[in-house]
Amino acid sequence: MNWKKIFRRAAATLLIVACLLTAAIVGAAVQIFDGRGECEMGEFAPIKTARDRATQRARLDAQKKAGIYLKDFSRSVNSELTDDEVSAVTNNIIELVGAVQYENKTFQLTDQTTAVVVVATLKAKIDPEGIYAFIKRDEKEKFTIVQQNTGLQDAIAKNDKEFEDLKEQYKRATSQAERDRIRKQLNDADRDFLANEKLEEGNKLAYAKDYYGAIKFYREALQLNPNYAEAYNNRGLSYENLGQYERAIHDLDKAIQLNQNDAATYSNRGNVYADLKQYERAIQDYDKAVDLNPNYANAYYNRGVAYQRLKKYERAIQDYNKAIEINPNDTEAYNNRGLSYENLGQYERAIHDLDRAIELNPNYAVAYNNRGAAYMDGLKQYKRAIQDFSKAVELNPNYAMAYNNRGIAYANQQQYERAIQDFDKAIQLNPNDAEAYYNRGLSYNNLKQYERAIQDYNKAIENNPNDAKVYYNRGVAYNNLKQYERAIRDYDKAIELNPNYAVAYNNRGFAYALLGNFKQAISDVSKAIELQPNNPKRYQLRALLYQKLGDEVKAQADFAKAKELGHNG
Repeated sequence: MNWKKIFRRAAATLLIVACLLTAAIVGAAVQIFDGRGECEMGEFAPIKTARDRATQRARLDAQKKAGIYLKDFSRSVNSELTDDEVSAVTNNIIELVGAVQYENKTFQLTDQTTAVVVVATLKAKIDPEGIYAFIKRDEKEKFTIVQQNTGLQDAIAKNDKEFEDLKEQYKRATSQAERDRIRKQLNDADRDFLANEKLEEGNKLAYAKDYYGAIKFYREALQLNPNYAEAYNNRGLSYENLGQYERAIHDLDKAIQLNQNDAATYSNRGNVYADLKQYERAIQDYDKAVDLNPNYANAYYNRGVAYQRLKKYERAIQDYNKAIEINPNDTEAYNNRGLSYENLGQYERAIHDLDRAIELNPNYAVAYNNRGAAYMDGLKQYKRAIQDFSKAVELNPNYAMAYNNRGIAYANQQQYERAIQDFDKAIQLNPNDAEAYYNRGLSYNNLKQYERAIQDYNKAIENNPNDAKVYYNRGVAYNNLKQYERAIRDYDKAIELNPNYAVAYNNRGFAYALLGNFKQAISDVSKAIELQPNNPKRYQLRALLYQKLGDEVKAQADFAKAKELGHNG
């Protein structure tokens, strides 16, 4: 019998990393940070504009201070984040405390001129447990959050510099026409400033997984600035998270049209094509991303995933190699490279990579599951596999796939009752898991509980009507119940789905023989021999069938062939 092994195939869109809450994080106190910002007021910046910009600068000041604190905090709990990750977490979880305070200060610039500066002060709070919440997220989410924050901060910095440059130009203008021209540019800069504010609100809602709310703010940002590539990109990502892939591609197409040199947007569109299982198109986008940015580790990783989905494992390994070269601590790249090695039958290399993934992240349930699968499938070390599957479900008690795989390992040790307990749990967690039903059916079959086995095979077929092995094994169960006609119908279906299914031909022939149809039985056993010509038991069976028809010459020839191949019966 064939146990159905399902190994987690890590993808750009499918990585869930279960992490344990460390004692150091629990109960961490909320921290308060002061922020201060200034903006000169004048014809180039009326009071509202000056206040808005001073507030933004005060908020950025508080975010910077909070980021320094969170960087140290992440290090103290052994989960040190990169500077970009800290910035992304800080800017998404920081909250204002009370109202912003404003004060106008006058500065004497020269004997004849003064400047009025709006000073904004505020207090903002940070809950350090936000670090844990970020660490818990899957890698795709983390990457997206960092990408969106980086894009926003770049847009804010660019807009602020543009404002300061235009302000100085306005001051130096010598004619009203020149001032009017600059005033128009300042108005455009103010419009873009407001668009950035909308983008920031959208990003915070996307961080909180309120994608519909985020889309509303991205739409408002685009109403203010119809050429805002970042807003199209981010709205596209929200549509992707909602499973609205065509809308996502439309927005990412627009973002690329507006900025054809943004590697991240090509990679993002590639992810959506991968979601749609259009892997060749996805690869084209990843190709473009790495052309634009040869050090874009995530694009190499995603392209590796696409090649892996296409079963081009050697090519996938090349991309994982590159991702690891750029980022030697890329846990998912080690995990997926291990899976590719496993698919190539290189189990020792697979385990080496999965060891490294676990070393980098001891709480990585997926890697334990995958390593267990390598021990089980390749090395037949079932006890070692069970240890890894057990660790995976300890880290993630809702990990249906790990329960299914541990059940397979128990079944391979003929511990069918324990196997059934694990398949029960896998089905409880995922009631549509055809493989878990199939595997439980195999265990019941081994316990000679054929009716219960058939119930599970029925359920497996209901959830996946195109799996030849399930029909074959249901046929075996019917055969054991002496319901030969029903068994034959299932063998028929198995052969229809897999015309090269040698054992199904053999068993159908055996069922026909039990019904007395020896000619049809010989035809089926002959087909099984054609597909697998070195199986002595089939020659032995066909010899007995020839004897039933009185053809002793052919019978003796098959007996001789069976003996030649090692049959001792």
